[in-house]
This record gives sequence, structure tokens and C-alpha cells, in this order.
Amino acid sequence: MGIKNESEKFFEQYLDSNGFQGKWTYEPSIIGKIKKPDYLLNWKGEKHFFEVKELRKKPNEPTNRAAYINPYSSLRTEINEVRKQFKEYKEYSCSLVVFNVDDRQARLKPIFIFGAMLGNLGLKMDYDRNKGEAIAGSERNAFLDSGKMIDDKKGRLQNTTISAIIVLEEFRDDSEIQKALKAELIKRSKTLTLEEKVAINIKIVKNHNSSHVPRVVVVENPFARKVLTADLFNGPFDERWRWENGEIERVFVGNKLKEIETLRANNLKKSKCKMTK
Repeated sequence: MGIKNESEKFFEQYLDSNGFQGKWTYEPSIIGKIKKPDYLLNWKGEKHFFEVKELRKKPNEPTNRAAYINPYSSLRTEINEVRKQFKEYKEYSCSLVVFNVDDRQARLKPIFIFGAMLGNLGLKMDYDRNKGEAIAGSERNAFLDSGKMIDDKKGRLQNTTISAIIVLEEFRDDSEIQKALKAELIKRSKTLTLEEKVAINIKIVKNHNSSHVPRVVVVENPFARKVLTADLFNGPFDERWRWENGEIERVFVGNKLKEIETLRANNLKKSKCKMTK
């Protein structure tokens, strides 16, 4: 058994705090298989395998000047790696879990995860061959080329064994602060000045705690051979995203996350301030 890295320990913390204690195995030995994925999760009679990868700062990465970054490169590198690990496991649900330690180039919002899978984000326009020009107003967002789930050269799907890319991260639960801020703002009917807003926030943050909890954002591979079970990873702070019929949709949001998002949005509206001279 290998030495566990930071991301693996954090993944175990997530599993145990979300009802999967006793249901997972680290580096399982599977009869008839040579490779050992990082984790096996037994859930409702089905086996689900996970490979956990840390994203780290690139060697010789510039830190003191503006520089070009490729937001997809880290993810695509890890997709290439796990395809080898999952090659023997095509009959199972297999997912890549990524945890960003200090990779400043990686972008792990769902839109970029889909970009890594389906192609670089860009624009498409319809073209009028008769006029020899693009059709005005036909611009639309699109995934272009270099996606790891589509072989551009051969025009076929690939990496279909990967069920999902799962972003493991530390989430700040500031629900108590937001509730206290809501109560304070209800007391005030007038528009706040900037100074008043700052004073209120300082007071509330000082007297109320926030905590950091592990959570996951599941981004489904639309071409997966085996879909990640829908009732897996439905924790209170979790999210799940899907690309279907040309649209990106959030298909699950945890109850605590939904509460926090609502509180933050409402408090932002109520606390719009006016500037004083």
C-alpha cells in the first residue's frame, strides 16, 4: 500500500463525512485485474472506482509577470493518465477526482471541465456561401477542438470509460454569518453607506464563525459508457452538472449550498450601499 497524499486523505475525509464510511477501499485488489485504482466504493450493490489526482504548480511557472495560461492542460494530462489506469475496468463506473493544491493555471469551474472533455471554449457562426460572408447574429458559444472525449482526427468518441470528472474542494460554510447579516439588515430600512456596511460585516464576522468542509462538484461525461449513479455524492454542499442537447445544466445542488446561495444573494441585494462624500 502506497503513502497517501494530501488529496487522497481529503477524499477519504469527504467520503466519511457524507455517509460512505465503511463502504470504500483504498487501492483494492480486484480478481483478474492488474491495475489498482485508488479507491473502490461499493454502493447499493455496484462497484464504483475512482482515481484521485493532485494538481500542482508547473515547473518554471512564471509568478512575477503576466503570462499565457492553458486552463485545460492539467485536466487533459490527468485524463490521459487515468485512461491507462481504467483500461481494464470498462464494465464499471470509473471517475477521475481532481484536487487543486497549488496549480494556478488550472480552472475547475464546470464550464472549463466540459471544455477539457469536449473542446476549447469558443464561438461559432453560420456562413452564407452565396454572399461569401458570416451571418450576423448567428454567433453562439461552442466547444471547438482538442477535447479529450472526442478524437478530432478520427471523428469518434474516446475515453468513454470515464464516467465523470469530480472536483474535490474545500468549501467555506458561512451560513451562520449570512443568517446574522440577514437579521441585521432587516433592522435597517435605509440604504447603507459604505462605512456602515463595512462596520456591520466586521462586527458579524468577529462574533460568528465559519467553517471549511470537503465537498465535490460532479461533472458528468456525456459520452460515458457507465453513468455515475445519480444518488452518489448528493451531500449538503455538493453539485452535479450535465451537458445535454447542447446545454450545460446544474442537475443537483445540496440543500446547505442552496441555502447559502440564497442567503448570499438576498444579503447582497439588501446591502447595496451608497457612497458618502
